[in-house]
Amino acid sequence: MRIEDSFLLHASKEDIWNLFMNVEKLGSCVPGCENVKALSPTEYTAKMEVKVQFMKFNYEAKGKMKNIVENESIEVEMNGKPLSSLAGPFQNNILIKLEEVEPRKVKIHYIMDAQAEGKLASLGDVLMKGSIQKTADQFSENVQKLFVGENV
Repeated sequence: MRIEDSFLLHASKEDIWNLFMNVEKLGSCVPGCENVKALSPTEYTAKMEVKVQFMKFNYEAKGKMKNIVENESIEVEMNGKPLSSLAGPFQNNILIKLEEVEPRKVKIHYIMDAQAEGKLASLGDVLMKGSIQKTADQFSENVQKLFVGENV
């Protein structure tokens, strides 16, 4: 399933980039993401809870940042291993681009290609897209809150 969208952040491009490169701090903005641990500057692990409608799925996730163009773009490859037999694994590839619209106003463009197996996949694209969009909206709100008090 492919999802493409964007959102605005009111902060400097450099500050936003620095946040995106700090996986522990950025992970705190992702709904359902806990225990983010950096394994290297470009690799990390996390526990994730994925909510789709009335169901919850728990995963051990591994992520890797690649094709990094400083202050411009980054690709993230994430794989999730289910912590219960009800869910199947997932893979998520995300391309993120930062576009400075004006000083302290940056548009974050993203293209997400998500694939899931098992019960999570059986819920269908309509439910999955709705849940992913809700999570993306919460993520952008959480990131913006970090910049409101300039506590990044």
